[in-house]
Amino acid sequence: MVDDYTAKMTELIELMRLIGNDTQQCEVKECKRKISSTITDTLSAFSNGAGGWIILGLSEKNGFTPVPDFNARSMQESLSQACEKMTPVVRPVIVTCPFEGSNLVFARVDEMLPRDKPCFVSSIGAHGGSYIRTGDGDRRMTAYEVDRLIEEHLQPTYDLDIVADAAIADLDPTLTAGLLERVRSQHPHVFADRSDTDTLLDLQVLRHDDSDYGRAGSVLRPTLAGLLALGRYPQKFFPRLNVSIAVFPGTNRNDVFRGDERLIASQTVVGSIPVMIDDTVTSLMRWIGARKPDYPPAALREAIANALTHRDYSPDARGTQVHVSVFTDRIEISNPGGLYGTVTHDVLAGSNPVAGTAFSSTRNQFLFTLLESTPYPDGGFVNPEGGDGYQRIAAALRENGIEPATTRNDINTFTMTITKHRTIKHGSPSDVSKEIMTLLERHSAMSVKEIIRELSLTPLAATSGLRELVKEGRVATVRLQDDPTQRYRLKTS
Repeated sequence: MVDDYTAKMTELIELMRLIGNDTQQCEVKECKRKISSTITDTLSAFSNGAGGWIILGLSEKNGFTPVPDFNARSMQESLSQACEKMTPVVRPVIVTCPFEGSNLVFARVDEMLPRDKPCFVSSIGAHGGSYIRTGDGDRRMTAYEVDRLIEEHLQPTYDLDIVADAAIADLDPTLTAGLLERVRSQHPHVFADRSDTDTLLDLQVLRHDDSDYGRAGSVLRPTLAGLLALGRYPQKFFPRLNVSIAVFPGTNRNDVFRGDERLIASQTVVGSIPVMIDDTVTSLMRWIGARKPDYPPAALREAIANALTHRDYSPDARGTQVHVSVFTDRIEISNPGGLYGTVTHDVLAGSNPVAGTAFSSTRNQFLFTLLESTPYPDGGFVNPEGGDGYQRIAAALRENGIEPATTRNDINTFTMTITKHRTIKHGSPSDVSKEIMTLLERHSAMSVKEIIRELSLTPLAATSGLRELVKEGRVATVRLQDDPTQRYRLKTS
């Protein structure tokens, strides 16, 4: 077991030496004489984020080399004591690993379940003592972010909010009829003898608005869930609950509006959730090529459905759209609100044994249930198989030989990225090496960060490819004058 951790620690140190700083996933502390005073910040940040690694006894300013006379046993105990100062208490795996003639302390901090967040420094409290990882540092969380995490300790019911001024006439009659037919066929003992109105009340599509009580009794109004699933035009009441599509001319959104560069296309998609899913996929197929698309339509459909179903519908988030960004090498789908409930980044990525239950905790449970029986305008249902959309996306990409989707999660936003890279393309360091060689033919020298950005590689793939090229004598390292960044260039024959 220690050998596995030593190998992982060595891999992380090699990466940081190449990049020149620690990373979002790994924090380095010298701790020569005493534990760093900011170690609790890092414990909080990793616990509230996607987890991470801590290495004690390594000097970043000296090129990530071991600190002389580092007392690993003492620092391991000090780190354990720091973990006890957190609420909830952090329980990392802490080991001592050999490295270049010295012993370092290496710890893995796992992301906490949403119901246990925020993790904070006990002596300070949740507001002021909670941190999140940003780049290669720890940032104190805002009061808004802390409140959002505390709020999610209970099941949100924003999808049950009555939509003021909306009426039954604002529901699409075709979608509503399709839903009623579906639930009656699925659950005849429950709904077969219920009237349409009573069934819609049972399903929480409609609720009694007692605030508008009159002589004839309370008025029936659609809920937010009912309007989103079955509404003719929900944006009449919530103009920003839509999908925004932007098609970029390259691989970087920052290139737009520089010089003559402009967006290739942009579009706002409105309507109910089934209509927005259909129209968004149709638009994407038009821009990426419908005859032989680089992305399987089934994967895009599931990703957009997930974004609209599981996004944050709290009042603070109703002014934020679902964004679909199309680049020349990938599509990014972002929605407001991070993962919810028992769903963590590791669970979603499949590194957890309960990955198959990734969406067993559903932020919008009434909307989710409605969409299981809500039809698309042209046939089929939005979510007929329940909460396994991520697995369906993975299967569609795998069947088409495309690399797995990647995800980025924080408190405010969840982003899924689907690349058009084929799995064979980056299947081995040799494939990556060829791409790096081709890139370096066009540049005099490049840093690892620049290579990663230009080729959309993972840090591990880039460092593996560079390591192979340096070993073969094809690429040399170089440092430019007055620039400490290590760069790489092709060796001239």
